[in-house]
Amino acid sequence: MKVFKILLFAVLFTSCSNVETNKTNEKVNLIVSILPQKYFVEKIAGDHFNVSVMIPPGASPVTYEPTPRQMKALSKSSVYFQIGHIEFEKSWMKKLIAVNPEIKLVDISQTTNLIETDDSRDHGHLHAGHHHHGVDPHIWTSPKEVKKQVQIIYESLIIEEPKLKDEFEKNYNSFIEEIDSLDQYISNELEQFKGRKFLIFHPALSYIARDYGLQQISIEIDGKEPTPANIQKIIDTAKKENIKIVFVQKQFSIHNAEVIANEIGGKVVRIDPLDFNWEKSIRLITDEIVNSYSN
Repeated sequence: MKVFKILLFAVLFTSCSNVETNKTNEKVNLIVSILPQKYFVEKIAGDHFNVSVMIPPGASPVTYEPTPRQMKALSKSSVYFQIGHIEFEKSWMKKLIAVNPEIKLVDISQTTNLIETDDSRDHGHLHAGHHHHGVDPHIWTSPKEVKKQVQIIYESLIIEEPKLKDEFEKNYNSFIEEIDSLDQYISNELEQFKGRKFLIFHPALSYIARDYGLQQISIEIDGKEPTPANIQKIIDTAKKENIKIVFVQKQFSIHNAEVIANEIGGKVVRIDPLDFNWEKSIRLITDEIVNSYSN
């Protein structure tokens, strides 16, 4: 009987210790809106957090609706890193907060030099004569702006796990060097093409256009399909500028882009600014822009 009590005590003690250990080792849950943000967070934090993405691969930030599983993950998360101005956040943020009123909201666009999508404030973001009042949300496509965003992420992560500050600082500095290297690469590649225009269905590359001296012509108007009259204006502009490539984001239909490509004797090139591997994606997009001017 005495031996049994000793064994029982040992089992209970071990169980309690395991529970304490699990609590201690439990990772903090973080939420981001898009895949590039997950890339940014993990570049700094490594695997010290569970990072969930609201908009999965292939989905559109304009039309996506979160699943019950995502809402459950949100309810157990400590921080939501907002990208800032995407339609998904505008449509869903109040509902998301209602699921977890205690969650901390961190808007990583708060120090970004935002582009106002209004032709009267031309930042190399053309809409073929149409006005679209608001903020261009694609702030993650320019390394110059991403540097500001990752600083906000870095500072927020330290608040969540202060004991890991040294590791985060080392990773952050290393990532900044990678961003600077990418920035220099883009600058070198696009220097000779400053002032040139490129054609894209959805205006996802406004920040690259502004920061590296290019001009973006968007087929999509205020998030809507172009009219036949608008398509003709774009075709005329493309012919005048000798544009032979029509860029289309992976998440969008290529129908109208193909119509225009056929009219200008060009082709459609698909890009994915929402890819998880942000650095690789932006480098590939840069190469495609350069190639478009070489055709």
